[in-house]
Order: sequence, then C-alpha cells, then structure tokens
Amino acid sequence: MFPTVEVRWFYQGAVSSEVLEWFEQGERAPEEQPCRVDYYLRLSDRDSLGIKLREGRIEVKQRHRQYGVFRFHDRVTGLVEHWRKWSFELSEGAGNLTSTIVPASCWIGVTKRRKLRRYRLTGNKKIVAVPVGLQSGLRCNLELTRIIVDETEWWSLGFEASGDGTDEATMRGSLLLVAKHVLAADEPPAFDAKASYGYPKWLEIKARRGGR
Repeated sequence: MFPTVEVRWFYQGAVSSEVLEWFEQGERAPEEQPCRVDYYLRLSDRDSLGIKLREGRIEVKQRHRQYGVFRFHDRVTGLVEHWRKWSFELSEGAGNLTSTIVPASCWIGVTKRRKLRRYRLTGNKKIVAVPVGLQSGLRCNLELTRIIVDETEWWSLGFEASGDGTDEATMRGSLLLVAKHVLAADEPPAFDAKASYGYPKWLEIKARRGGR
C-alpha cells in the first residue's frame, strides 16, 4: 500500500505561458518525464476511487480522507485529500494490453506529459529541492502535467506528499509546508478551489462536458 496526500487543480485548454514561466522558476530546474498513456476504468459517480492500467500494472487508488479546502497563498486555494494506492503487475506485461482493455468502451486513454520538481523535508523542517530520483524519507512533488484525452487538451498542477508507511500521519503537514514554501518564493498564478479535485472527479467532469 502506497499512501499520498495531494492537492490538484485541473483546467481545460493549453497551459498558459504565465503558468509555464512560474513553474520553471525555483532552486532546481524541473525534470521532464517520458510521455505515457494511462488507461482509466470508467466509473460513474465514484470520485473516491480510481482504477487504471499503467505501464504493465493495474493500480487501484482509493480516497482515505478529505481534509477540506486550504488557503496556501492569497491567490491559491485547494482541496487536500489523503489517498491510498495498491499496484499489481499484469501477467501480459507492458507491451500487450489488448486482451486486458476489454471492452474498450469501458476504458479511457489519458496521455500525460509531466514535469516534476521534488522537495524533501528535513528533520528540522527545512525544505530542500532534491532530484526526482530521490526516494527515501518524506518528500513532496510539484507536478505540471499536460493532458490529452478524447482529442481534448487539459492541464493539471499538483502537490503530492509521500513517504514510508510509518510517515502516513505526517504527510499532510509536509504537503502544507512545502506548498506554502514554494508558493511564497515567487508570486504564483491564481489557482482556485473550484478547480481542485483528484483524477476520478476530473474524469467525471470531463465526461459530463464532453460526453462518454
């Protein structure tokens, strides 16, 4: 089981130059991740559960708790949620999902192009920018994702805190400290709680706007 505490925002259209310029600033340059396609199972009225196929694995992600809306900056409010994820390898492997995604109408492909920053919270609560490959201890990602789904462009910004299972109870505090630190360093674009939710809720909203 892999726990996270997250706050995310989703917007339809291309990411603006204002957001891109702001995201590129910071102690370390963001690291671009390989483009990938995740296949999400369509679930009606279930914004607390996500099931997806990703690179030869099936991942089940369930919301454990909602902490409510927080103000991170005068221009930024968002919904903080606690999630738990389980991941299982498929016997078909990453290169043969055809027999798994049946029927195709039950799954939706989401193309993601992500840029990441990673921060680590030290024992004295000092926040340090670290390489994305660093895995140990409490850490928090800042993620900017360009999304293509049903030939429609979206983008998302998110903070995601994670760590060892023993750190689960302290991840919310880590996320709040990192998010406020990052947002205080440079004047951020406006991000509103009305656009703040997890991927399952976003898929529901996308379905309502664009049909199934």
